[in-house]
Amino acid sequence: MDGTGAPPGGLLTELRRRRDEHPDAVALRTATATGGQLVTWAQLHDTACAVRTFAATLEPDAPVLLIVDNTPASAAALIGLTTAGVDVLPVEEVNSHLTDLLAPTRNPGVRTVVGPARAAGTEPAGIAFLSYERCRAHPTGAGGHPARRLGEVLQLTSGSVGEPKIVRHSLANVWRGGDTYRQILDLTPADVVVAAVPLAHSFGLVGALTAAVVSGAELRTTRRFQPGRVADALADDATILFGTPQVYRLLTSVLHNRPTPARLRAAVSSGGPLPAELGAQARAALGVPVRQFYGSTETGLISYQRDLGGELPDLSVGVPAPGVRLRLTRPERGGPAGVGQLSVYTPTLFHGYLGASGPVCTPEGFYDTGDLARLDASGRLHLLGRKNTFVNVGGRKVNPTRVTRVLGEHPGVREAFVFGLTDAGGEQRVHAAVVLVPGTGLADLAAHCRARGLAPYEVPHELHPLDRLPRTAMGKVDRRAVIAAVAAVPTGSEV
Repeated sequence: MDGTGAPPGGLLTELRRRRDEHPDAVALRTATATGGQLVTWAQLHDTACAVRTFAATLEPDAPVLLIVDNTPASAAALIGLTTAGVDVLPVEEVNSHLTDLLAPTRNPGVRTVVGPARAAGTEPAGIAFLSYERCRAHPTGAGGHPARRLGEVLQLTSGSVGEPKIVRHSLANVWRGGDTYRQILDLTPADVVVAAVPLAHSFGLVGALTAAVVSGAELRTTRRFQPGRVADALADDATILFGTPQVYRLLTSVLHNRPTPARLRAAVSSGGPLPAELGAQARAALGVPVRQFYGSTETGLISYQRDLGGELPDLSVGVPAPGVRLRLTRPERGGPAGVGQLSVYTPTLFHGYLGASGPVCTPEGFYDTGDLARLDASGRLHLLGRKNTFVNVGGRKVNPTRVTRVLGEHPGVREAFVFGLTDAGGEQRVHAAVVLVPGTGLADLAAHCRARGLAPYEVPHELHPLDRLPRTAMGKVDRRAVIAAVAAVPTGSEV
């Protein structure tokens, strides 16, 4: 233990080290509508310690829901609460699941919500609200409950395919994950990391915030994603950028008429596949290739693309991260050689789902990701789709990822999302929600799919034109919202 009472290698220990080495260096800077907020390493450390002291007054064994708005105050609250032994469920400020999480029928035991003062009043009856400021005030009155353990970080799965689950991670997992990003990206105190993602999610929390704390790099965020503010944060001295494919899509158009960022040396994308065309556009705007990183809320980082040395990214998701082991299991008899259902062992594997019991891994410690994949001769991992999203058309399996890629190659298609629905007769059919360039005909898309070699059963049976594809906070297409949207719009003719 160190002087904070935190174990060696913990986040508070790292903060203390940063405070001792570079007390006046900027730790976290957040752009807001009114200008910005920043804290030094000394200030971030002292605020986190104040929150840790206050946390002793909270109800023991009850998780706290923490609204993370990407500001220094929210980062300090997250570190202080968890190191005080409080289980923390971080959510972004605008979260469609927030009401569900606090409803009596779905509440995972939350009795307290912590967040910015402007969020007060949104919590239901019976739930206490504490502002960030209140949580760093010196506690008064009777003494509270001393921490018996380090808290857990409880993270929502994306909810892009089904109902989100709550994943349990130890603080050791979070620290190890951040240290892995530090190693891969060679982060040092000379780096400036721009996180264009929510710090409440695994990619932002581990890859950006924790990696910055572990390495001493300056972290820059925005309270809400706005391409112009992210572009401003990149302009002068930023060296690393974290984003999702949707972030790069929106950011590229803003950067089109700006000089390439002078010091940027790495751009990282996660949260979904990065189309090759978008990768090329982003590289032209940023001056560096965008490297795909692959992982999940349950596993942490699984694989990453190495430094591409100025070359365009390949179609893989790279090589296994340090300490990761992969297994491919043939999904069915007669399936293609070299393709299998991906199971992984990672040093940051989750401890289970909140409220659930039973094993989540094999006896050897491997977790089934649900993804179909292959390994090439160079040891690079290629994702082929999710087994549970394959569409069974008359006994033949259709991979929605492949059909989406083919549709996206049509010049009149801005975005596409392919999925299966069961008709009244109990048969599955291939559906596609598409965002089109004005004047694009649905029949043209059918002809395009056939010309690109899709079998008749793979060509979407029904096409649904939408103004936009609904997405989650991390930029993933929200499957449930898409299905709800297509039920309310005219269906394209069968093709």
